[in-house]
Amino acid sequence: MIFDFSDKINKSGIKILFSNDELNDHFVKKKSFSMNQTHSTNLKMITEGKFIYEDTDGIFSNNKNHSLIVRTADCLPIFFIHQNDNIFGVLHAGWKGLKNKIIMESANLLKNYVDDLSEMIVFIGPSISQKNYEVKNEFINYFGSSFIKNVDDKLFCNLKEIAKSQLNEIGITRVIDSNQCTYENENYHSFRRNKTSERMVGVIYYE
Repeated sequence: MIFDFSDKINKSGIKILFSNDELNDHFVKKKSFSMNQTHSTNLKMITEGKFIYEDTDGIFSNNKNHSLIVRTADCLPIFFIHQNDNIFGVLHAGWKGLKNKIIMESANLLKNYVDDLSEMIVFIGPSISQKNYEVKNEFINYFGSSFIKNVDDKLFCNLKEIAKSQLNEIGITRVIDSNQCTYENENYHSFRRNKTSERMVGVIYYE
C-alpha cells in the first residue's frame, strides 16, 4: 500500500511517498539511495556509485535524478526541501538521534549548500504520537520537562515537538507535520505496537 503525502508540501515537483511493503523499495523509477540506519548522527551527501550508506541516518542530494529512502516504524522520518531546489534530504530520527543532535548536524551540512536555513521546508512523516510513546524518567534529563507529559504516573514523550523545537533553533520554521501516528494506524508498522521487524519505506524525489 502506497501513501502519498506530496500534497501536504507546497513545493512544485516534490514527491514524498510511503510504502508499508518493505520489500518493495524501488517503486519509484529513479536512482535510489538508502541507509543502513544505526541511530547515529552520521549524515552523507550523495555521491554517484554508492547506493547504500553504512552507519548513516541522514542522506542529502542536489541531483533531481536521485530518490532518497528512509525506513521507520515509530521513529521520525524528517524530510528537507529547499524552496529553490538547491538540496533535499531525509533524516531517520529516534530519541537517540534527537538527544545527540542529529538535527544540529544537518544544519552543519546544509550550510555548505544554502545561505539561509529559513529557506528550507521540512516535512515530518508518520511517526509515533506522544500519547503512545511511554518513556522513563531519564527522558526529562535528555529533553526537559516541557516535552514530557505525566499521565497517571506514566511519562509520555513528544518526539515531534522536540524535533520542531530543534529545527526552529537552527532557523527552520516551515515545518509540516503529517499528523499520522504509526502506533494508532494499523496500516503503518509500529515497533511499540507489536515489536515488528517490518519498516515503512519513505521516499523523497522530484518528479
